[in-house]
Parts: sequence; C-alpha cells; structure tokens
Amino acid sequence: MSLIQAIRSQVETALWECCSPGYIRFIEGTALVGQVLETLAADACAFARKDPASRGDPFRIVQTYTSYRAVLHYRIANAMERLAQKAQSEDNESSCYALLVSSRGKMLSGAELHPCSSIGRRFVLDHGVGTVFGETVLVGDDCYVLGGVTLGASGIAANSCGKRHPSVGDRVQLGAFSRVFGNVDIGDDVFIGPHCTVTSDVPAGSKVVLRSSLQIVKPRASELSMLL
Repeated sequence: MSLIQAIRSQVETALWECCSPGYIRFIEGTALVGQVLETLAADACAFARKDPASRGDPFRIVQTYTSYRAVLHYRIANAMERLAQKAQSEDNESSCYALLVSSRGKMLSGAELHPCSSIGRRFVLDHGVGTVFGETVLVGDDCYVLGGVTLGASGIAANSCGKRHPSVGDRVQLGAFSRVFGNVDIGDDVFIGPHCTVTSDVPAGSKVVLRSSLQIVKPRASELSMLL
C-alpha cells in the first residue's frame, strides 16, 4: 500500500462514518479529495523528517500516530467548510458534516483544531493531546506544535465574533503546554518554549522562554547524622 492509498483509506473511513452517501458522491465529484490527499501527504513527510521516533517513515506516522489523525480530520473538515463558504450559507450540509468530521478527529486524537481555522502546509502536530486551536486562528507553513498548546481568545465568555485568535507565521515552534491568547501576531521563525503564556505580539525570529531556577540546598552535618 502506498502512502497516498493509506491516507485515502483513512479519509474515506472518516467520510463514511460522518457523512451521507449522497454527500460523499457530491464531494468526490469536486477537487476536494485530491487536494486534501496531497496536503496530508506533505504533512506526513514533514513529520517524518522532523521526528526521530518515526524512523523517517511517513507511512508509520499515517498508520499509527494519533496526533496525525487530528491533522487529517482537520484537513477534511476545513475543506468542507471552504465549500460551505463558497455556497454562502452557514447552515448548509457541508458545514454540518465538517463539524461531525472535526468531532471525530477530536475523539480519536484528543486535539481540537477548529475546522474554520487556517493551517498552512507541512504542519506537524506532535503528541497533540490537549491542543486547541480556535475558530479564527491563522497558522503559516512549516510549523511544529506539541501537546497541550492553546491558541485561544483572550476572554472566556462573550468574545466578539470577529478575529479573536492568534495569527502565527511560518516556521514557528510551539512547545508543550504553551498558550497564546487574543488577536496577536506571532512572527516568522519564532520559538515559544514550554509552559509560556503569550498575550502580545512577538516579532519575527524571537525566542520566548519561561525562566526558572532550581536551588539545591546541601544539608548540614547535624542533619546528615539524623538521617543516618
């Protein structure tokens, strides 16, 4: 089985579980499936190049990595949403099925990538459990994201309906459990370290890290004798 065949099998499984036969026949008559397969193959190959645990094998990633399943379902759902937008209707068949496919991806992977968000090519989500991308998130090409990352709005309830989530440039790395809130811009080639919280713009080429220190206190001789 080739890489494209393996991806196609998973795409078809997702479609048949979430969509009606009539709708599947409809989208097979468009360029949607072919475009999704091409983009997903590029995602898998980028993952294989960057992840030593994959042994450089994109087929292994497609078949066994749950974080890749999140990206696969996102790509399908996002393509359906774009069909809905072309139809200029928020309540049509494409949009409803997109949400179903997106929910299936969340259940299989533990990551929630909103189908209306925009994610560039060769995207890598590694150990993606707990990762959340909001509806108006924009992510550039060649980005690498670890688990527990949130790209969210700055508020909790009553957020505006407009652009309220981050825009992330190309070749950005987001460490585990990092969080970016609000309509902020993260420039190209930015590194955001684990557990960082960002609420303002970050210029291109910057490195954001959480500084911490470990203080080692040596016990006194009397304390050592008590321990012995």
